[in-house]
Amino acid sequence: MIKIFRKTRQKFLAENKFSKYLVYAIGEIILVVIGILIALQINNWNESRKDDLQLQEYEQSLIGELRTDLTRLKALDSVNSKKKKAIKNYFDYYHSENPESEVLLQEMNSLDISKRAFYTTTYTIEDLITTGNLTLFPESKRIAILKLKNVHEQYSFYESSSMQDVALYEQEIKKNFDLVLLTGLSNKEREETKSWELNPESNQLRILNNSVVESLKLFEFQSELYQVIIKETTELLELLSKNNKG
Repeated sequence: MIKIFRKTRQKFLAENKFSKYLVYAIGEIILVVIGILIALQINNWNESRKDDLQLQEYEQSLIGELRTDLTRLKALDSVNSKKKKAIKNYFDYYHSENPESEVLLQEMNSLDISKRAFYTTTYTIEDLITTGNLTLFPESKRIAILKLKNVHEQYSFYESSSMQDVALYEQEIKKNFDLVLLTGLSNKEREETKSWELNPESNQLRILNNSVVESLKLFEFQSELYQVIIKETTELLELLSKNNKG
């Protein structure tokens, strides 16, 4: 096409037909510009297609991670509910009329006050923020992702602080109990820690009860946070799943 225009231009120049030469020259320029614009449009389309594919990959990864988080959160919440129920049953018996010391001790020993923390698996969110690829997402999804990240950070901070409070009471246990005896390293018991199990008013039992109460407060606090995280996670999962085929 360009060769045809060039030959025609040369013919008009040779014949002194400048006006026609000018028209054809302008036409040639327009043709070149159109070609450039088409090339740019194709390039933009390719880049947009790459972004769309990368966005789909991010969404699929994040959807999988969110589903994993939901499964773990619901499992932790279920375990916490059982722990809370057992602790409340123990204190119901503790506050009953004339609780038997041996039964009370058995109830306490059966309590599960082990501490478990929730750790999110949404590593894709960190990648999106670090690489700046969060801008691939539309505004509504960006806001939901950042909102969930903020909830995770708040949860981590508050849970860590609560566990430190519980740890303080556990330190009191170590100070007031004969750990050598409790761990089976010796059969010799000191007088100040002797036969505390048979005395509902003993200082050791009071310290243990305080530790159990702090554990209960932690479990209740965790359950409240779990519900917040579950809510935000579910909302983001539903938002991502709307237009994602993965």
